[in-house]
Amino acid sequence: MKQTTSHDVTVLGCGLMGSALARALAGGGKTVAVWNRTHHRAAALADNAITPMREIGDAVAAAPLVLACFATYDGALAALEPVSDLTGTTLVNVGTGAPSEVESFGLWAGERGAEYLDGSILGYPEEIGTEGAAILYSGSETAWAEHGESLTLLTPVSVWVSHDVKIASVLNVGLVGMFLVPAVSAYVEASTYMLGQGVDQALLDALTPAAFASVQSETARVATAIASGDFTTDQATIATYAQGLDGAVDVMKETGLNARVFAAAIENLTAAVDAGLGDLGFAAQTKVIATG
Repeated sequence: MKQTTSHDVTVLGCGLMGSALARALAGGGKTVAVWNRTHHRAAALADNAITPMREIGDAVAAAPLVLACFATYDGALAALEPVSDLTGTTLVNVGTGAPSEVESFGLWAGERGAEYLDGSILGYPEEIGTEGAAILYSGSETAWAEHGESLTLLTPVSVWVSHDVKIASVLNVGLVGMFLVPAVSAYVEASTYMLGQGVDQALLDALTPAAFASVQSETARVATAIASGDFTTDQATIATYAQGLDGAVDVMKETGLNARVFAAAIENLTAAVDAGLGDLGFAAQTKVIATG
């Protein structure tokens, strides 16, 4: 049986994010053990509440709650491989990986006796400990009930989302990778165009929130339509959007811009029209995206 008595939490991996997690936990009154492959990173965190450990086995055994913070799931597995018994441990991995990697890691942890939570961090190291970050957790509800108070010290916006261990990762991939990154890239393209055509930045800043509000209301309609399968609309149809944007990419090129995200959006609209979906609402594009 694994002994877990000397500290409240262990953090494995003392890069920028791991260090921020350790400091937030210590700042919230927890005693924290830390371990890093290169010991000097762990040693740099030493204070009255944070104890650097030289051996990963000692670090894991030091606390009932262990947070693994590595760049990849393979990195976490390589670091933890020497630890064969995780009985009595709640293991939380907050690295970045595909949902399939999450499931494999959860099985690996379970085979070694651990309760497992997968965590997806939406934010930057400097936002840890504040409402500027959010962390989504999926997996063992028992583990969340036992350690949710500690995990909430990392950000008040800490949410357990599902028994299904991959759901936090799916949300991270979808909301950040597939939505936020392309959306911000599209705004880069749009701002480059508008400012290049003489729009004053103050005017752009004043009008952008209205565009964001439209996105918020439209995304709610899209999610509802995809979930229900009802794509009828009394608003603008896919064909209306496609017609309105016909030739727009050429206009961008004439101004010296290569608007790749914009071009991809038009390609999706055109594919939907070609598939006979032109009279339906925006969300019907799902039928040409989900090709399986």
